[in-house]
Amino acid sequence: MVLLLVKLSHWQWTRGEQKAQHLAQFEANQAPESLSGSVQKGQYLAIDGQFRPEFAVWLDNQTHQGRVGYRLFLPFIPSQQPSQWWLVELGWMAAPALRRLPPVPELASRYQLSGFVDTPSKRVVLKKETASHDWPARRQRIDLQALKAQLPTLNPQWLIRTEKLVDVTTPSTDALAQAGVTPVWQPVVMPPAKHYGYALQWALMALAVSIGAGIWWYKTKQREAM
Repeated sequence: MVLLLVKLSHWQWTRGEQKAQHLAQFEANQAPESLSGSVQKGQYLAIDGQFRPEFAVWLDNQTHQGRVGYRLFLPFIPSQQPSQWWLVELGWMAAPALRRLPPVPELASRYQLSGFVDTPSKRVVLKKETASHDWPARRQRIDLQALKAQLPTLNPQWLIRTEKLVDVTTPSTDALAQAGVTPVWQPVVMPPAKHYGYALQWALMALAVSIGAGIWWYKTKQREAM
């Protein structure tokens, strides 16, 4: 039992260190870069271009502060490389009644987009989704390869998680707030501090079990000696 608790403590501590390194990588990439050459996960981009709202993708079953909703993804055409579309996560929107999709925001202007390069989150889907050419699309997970089959110019490997969006015609306005979208993406779901806290809990439990076993052994030996 003690060995198991110690292993659990070590595992949580290791996970905390991994999360801390992951966050440090994102913080190191805070200086925005333009689209030039290859990109890597965690890279912070600042690009301008236009969205294609008619090809909106709604990621289903997303909760925020106890409310059910969707995450909105839109294709984005960079002015620098218009032949390569990027799928962009804008953020979360509350779900209307009766499982209807929210209205897609009218993002028809030219925008300055700042965000992190990332890959789609791995979600377990119990039932395989059938291909559909209906837009806007409701999806249980983001599959870039499947979307590329419908949007041939879409980047099949990377997407962008929006941190800031500015309408170039009204740069003082928060375009995400104006669109009714709430940014919710975080580089890590559970912060390192929580992992360290769980590691401490497991370690204290191991210590308590060890002390309890020691007391039991001592009392047993005393009874045997009497």
